[in-house]
Amino acid sequence: MKSLILFVGLLALSGCQEDPDMMGMTRADIRAAQKQCEDSGGRYERAGLFGNACFHDTNDAGKSCKTGKDCEGVCFGDTHTCSAVTPMFGCFSMIDDNGEVSEICID
Repeated sequence: MKSLILFVGLLALSGCQEDPDMMGMTRADIRAAQKQCEDSGGRYERAGLFGNACFHDTNDAGKSCKTGKDCEGVCFGDTHTCSAVTPMFGCFSMIDDNGEVSEICID
């Protein structure tokens, strides 16, 4: 019987552990962020290594660009075209607002 009580107690305490995917946010915080994102026309999805982000499609996807100022999102350094979504995650070549190309990784 003592083992059962101990097991139930430990099980109850395990429910108090913070979920690492929540990044210190409460479920209410996450629901509010998701609603705000969706109300702004975005998609609240898994992003990078550490949680979720609000993704928006860009109006200039695939457009030719020379600097980061030419795009709503990222100006890709290898193709000189604008990204289809913002924000971007992963490793890629980008052109900054001054026209300089750099490799970047965003997790």
